[in-house]
Amino acid sequence: MKRYTNKEDSAEDLTTYWGRLKHFQNIISPANIFYSSQQLNEYGKILENVDKDPSIRQQYTDQQLWKMRYVVDSNIHPQLKEPVNILFRTSTFVPVNVPLAFGLAVLPPTPINQLLAQSANQTYNFMFNYCNRNASNVFSNEMLAFSYGGAVSSAVVGSLGTSWLFKKLNAPALLIRACPLFGVLIANTFNLFFARYPDFQKGIQVFDDETQEPLPGLSKEAAKIAFFRTLVTRYILPLPMFIPPIVIYFMKQAKCYPQGRGIGLALDLSLSGFFLYCGLSVGIGIFPQYLKVNPTDLESQYQNLTNSKGNKIKTIVFNKGL
Repeated sequence: MKRYTNKEDSAEDLTTYWGRLKHFQNIISPANIFYSSQQLNEYGKILENVDKDPSIRQQYTDQQLWKMRYVVDSNIHPQLKEPVNILFRTSTFVPVNVPLAFGLAVLPPTPINQLLAQSANQTYNFMFNYCNRNASNVFSNEMLAFSYGGAVSSAVVGSLGTSWLFKKLNAPALLIRACPLFGVLIANTFNLFFARYPDFQKGIQVFDDETQEPLPGLSKEAAKIAFFRTLVTRYILPLPMFIPPIVIYFMKQAKCYPQGRGIGLALDLSLSGFFLYCGLSVGIGIFPQYLKVNPTDLESQYQNLTNSKGNKIKTIVFNKGL
């Protein structure tokens, strides 16, 4: 475990996938839910001053300090420094999404079920995107309404459309059950695009990696990089949600699925929660939360800059959002 300092983003090595996987498992842990605003504020002050005050450092181990950091990071917006709405924090993502995953992947893909499940899922995704956005830009009510409408309608059309097509082609029943997945993938693209559209127009704030100082202006190129990296994650996240129907299908074929309705429902929800947790940690661990790029990857205005120490800026960092 690394020695805790405010300059370090994690106790793990974020340059490796395994390090990011362990890092995000700590971030998304549902155990981080059970902290009051007062505790979060107290942890934030301790972490803010630990590098400045040796007496604070002596009171805590590195393990305790990293635990505080993970609790804060999973509940507090990294730019706004305010608690995210509890339903849309990374710490509550798994428990909140279990019933959504159940509705999408386990319930029979009838038109009504798909309409309700896709609408509920994309409503949650839209709010999660917004609450965990890169806070460089302000969204108008009109843009929010347009983004939400586009995300929900694309999810429903994509899901029902693929279902109709597969039935028309007499596709296997197992493939038809996967129709909601296509709706989710299509909607995730639109949802993320609409949520990030102001970033494409105006750009996002970028920082010098050495001093963490904000650089002048906003970068549209950084916004594009952040979007496509996040989109890859959004394609991977829902995939494990659709493993439970496959498991259940083969359990029923083997006649080992529980007969009792209550036990069966408990098994379905447990499988949904387990694979959702796996998918989330595996998906968001692909790329670091803060992306580091060469100045030549961005606009010309960020090349040949020097920081407050007089050093040429070699690496630029920015929050890609979730």
